[in-house]
Amino acid sequence: MGADRRTRRWAAVLWVLGGLYALTVAGIVATAGALTVAGILVSGVIGLVCAVCAARHDWLDQRTRRAWRFMAFGYGLALGVPVVATVTDTGPFPSPGDAAHLAFVLVLLFAVRAFPLLPEARGERHKHVLDAAIVVAGAATTMWYFVVGPYIAAKGASTGTVVAAAARPAADLALLSGLVMVLLRGADPTSRRPLGIVAAGMLVYTVGDGHLGHLRAHADQVGRTAWQLACWSTTLFLLAAAAVEQNRRATRRSVDRGAARPGRTRLLPYAGIGVGYALLVLAAVRQGQAHPWAGLVAGAAGITGLVMLRQALVQQESREMAVTDGLTGLANRSRVHEALGRALARGGRTGGSTAVLLLDLNGFKQVNDALGHEAGDRLLVEFGEMMRRSVLGGDLVGRLGGDEFAAVLHDIGRVDHAVAVARRIAAATEQPIPFGDQTLRASASIGVAVGGPGECTADELLHRADLAMHQAKRRDGGTRWQCWDRSLTDEAELSLEHELRGAIAGGQLRLLYQPIVALPHREIAGVEALVRWEHPRHGLLVPERFVPLAERAGVIEDLGRWVLEQACAQAKAWQRRVPSLQLNVNISPRQLDNQGFTGEVLEILDRAGFFPGHLVLEVPESAVVGGAADGAGHTAEADPIAQLEALTTAGIRVALDDFGTGYSSLRYLTRLPVDALKLDSCFVAELDGTSKGSAVAQAVLRLGQMLHLDTVAEGVEGEAQARELTLLGCEKAQGIYFSGPVPAAELERQLPAVATPR
Repeated sequence: MGADRRTRRWAAVLWVLGGLYALTVAGIVATAGALTVAGILVSGVIGLVCAVCAARHDWLDQRTRRAWRFMAFGYGLALGVPVVATVTDTGPFPSPGDAAHLAFVLVLLFAVRAFPLLPEARGERHKHVLDAAIVVAGAATTMWYFVVGPYIAAKGASTGTVVAAAARPAADLALLSGLVMVLLRGADPTSRRPLGIVAAGMLVYTVGDGHLGHLRAHADQVGRTAWQLACWSTTLFLLAAAAVEQNRRATRRSVDRGAARPGRTRLLPYAGIGVGYALLVLAAVRQGQAHPWAGLVAGAAGITGLVMLRQALVQQESREMAVTDGLTGLANRSRVHEALGRALARGGRTGGSTAVLLLDLNGFKQVNDALGHEAGDRLLVEFGEMMRRSVLGGDLVGRLGGDEFAAVLHDIGRVDHAVAVARRIAAATEQPIPFGDQTLRASASIGVAVGGPGECTADELLHRADLAMHQAKRRDGGTRWQCWDRSLTDEAELSLEHELRGAIAGGQLRLLYQPIVALPHREIAGVEALVRWEHPRHGLLVPERFVPLAERAGVIEDLGRWVLEQACAQAKAWQRRVPSLQLNVNISPRQLDNQGFTGEVLEILDRAGFFPGHLVLEVPESAVVGGAADGAGHTAEADPIAQLEALTTAGIRVALDDFGTGYSSLRYLTRLPVDALKLDSCFVAELDGTSKGSAVAQAVLRLGQMLHLDTVAEGVEGEAQARELTLLGCEKAQGIYFSGPVPAAELERQLPAVATPR
């Protein structure tokens, strides 16, 4: 049965539920007891069956299925509450209906908290607790005013009376607190909507429960009322609808993994405050004291509203300050990068093109040196205004830092349109800028780059504009511009290749270290050494920019030797704190072609005093799998497989990097001298709480277990991924969620204290 057909089936179930609900309401209105009870029972049974289906759904992740098993149990109890109330005709506390209610609430609270939630920072956790406390305080005030207080006033203030009055409201408040925490934090995308429906159902149930408590405050025996039946039937219908929605979403797999946290839930604390003030007004009116109290309540409400408005304005101001350049008022680098990413994503959906203009002021240093920083600041501000006037209202202008500016042009269409903007900026710079008795003139070098749908990332488009801007700088004259084309990239690579030869001797290389943590306890088990090139003009370059150039220029062996020497010396020092700390170092396929590579590695280890068993060499999948497949094209001395076998014989461990992204063949995997598999980040990114999303990751992890290989997952970006990898049996992981690549001094602060010698 296809997914569309299954989706239609669940939609039909929802229609059936709607019909049953309509019949139940009709029975309540017509006081047809048999029809009402039948509608409630059938709706409850359908909900229970659907909850069981969700608990066994193959396309839901393990944690979600487990949560729905608890939900199914709670649904059974929810079905029992109206049945018990109908049979026993609920009387004074404690009645069988009370026991069923308390059991149902506690089970549902446990089930709701069992669902996978979105990760949260420590600061967010504290805010969520406070926000939930505000909501619960408002609800508690309501329950006290309508239920607990009147009950105690009517029955007396004995311990038994207080317990009878507070037992059910306390359970309802506990459930409300759990639901609010889940809504504020944000459920995993697969369960976000179903949990929202459950929350709506429990709100209705709590209202009905409060009504029952209010009635009990005025009578010893309370029979069934139309209001109670309406609340019960609505609750059961919504619970059943939530189970249907969970099955429908799992069938369609219609999960937006990039969806943001629901914004409406942020209003819940303000709703709690509003409830409190509404009760104050109601109490004043009911007690005939509206005249003295109305003004006080209105004033307090007004003050609270103004404080909340001020808080909102301060938050907005803080947000603007975080993404705004303080001098010019333009967007800063962070906001420009974010806006460019959004523009490219929108262009990918709509088929539009996005352009970025990168501008660098000409002669800015000379202005600063000759006339002072005040003149330089005036020039920056005026140039920013020139740019702002030269673009459309929907485009973004920003200052990246120093005298470098950028403009993001949405839906630009053709390169000609971006060039037209550059021409307008050039025309604007012809206007003189008065500064005291002096006259300032602005001119700039402009790089223009246009990215089509899905053609490049924000970083790549900025890099293209940077290359074009540097090309424009080589020309003479005032403001000039250059459009990016492929030849500029080729020319830049040739220049970098020439400069790379002197980078090692010139001390321009830097080593960063990224922790590898052991799951599930997440203690640092190893580090991966990652090289960076601190280029004098281009800043910090990642390996993707210069390692291919090093291979082409024939300096990859010098580069690899430097990395291994530096990393082994540093890791040896760290082993005082973590004696079993492993060091992962990437090696190039070209290094394996060197027949003396194994001896060179052993010599470096010997000089550093680093134990070979603590070194893990990460080898690209294509470098060894291809060699294992054909075995041709290598001399006996330079065969990569033979090299790796010699390394493993010496005790050095080998990891197959980026496993699953190359042209791997499982047929040859058992022949390779490897000790670990590194699951590529692209498969980790697919983890979304569904069986389909985890299929490849689970297959690789199981393969590693069967072949007795260590498994390391790369690119972990969030708590949900880390949790799912743990459930799948992954042994180690690394990624920005734990820590990004950091300098040695910063990583050292993450290590435990020096081990006590024995």
